[in-house]
Amino acid sequence: MDITTGYRAGMFDGEADVSWLRQGWRGLRFYGKRAKAAIEAGDIQAKSEMILRADQLLDVMAGILNTEPDSTLGPALMTIYTALRYTLFRANAENSPAALDDFETALAFLDHDMIKSSESAIAA
Repeated sequence: MDITTGYRAGMFDGEADVSWLRQGWRGLRFYGKRAKAAIEAGDIQAKSEMILRADQLLDVMAGILNTEPDSTLGPALMTIYTALRYTLFRANAENSPAALDDFETALAFLDHDMIKSSESAIAA
């Protein structure tokens, strides 16, 4: 076991699993909804704070991914997180509630459908 694998296992009290990411995805959804409400209310400071918090959470979540050459999920999630980060940038730069709708849609997919497929794969 290399140091990175050992760190992840200790951090998650066992092997890391997709379900461990669920709380992070829900946190991102919360920040996205708050940023959208701030845009609609014209509160630029609150919008910026929520987008910054979402970006910081994405940093943490990306940092725990297994992106070793033999892994498939980690690099796939890294690509998704990069797209989410771009969507946050677009929402911030353009004050775009529509960009935050896209952000919410992508996270809803991760939160619901990815967990469901992960659970059905384990059951099989």
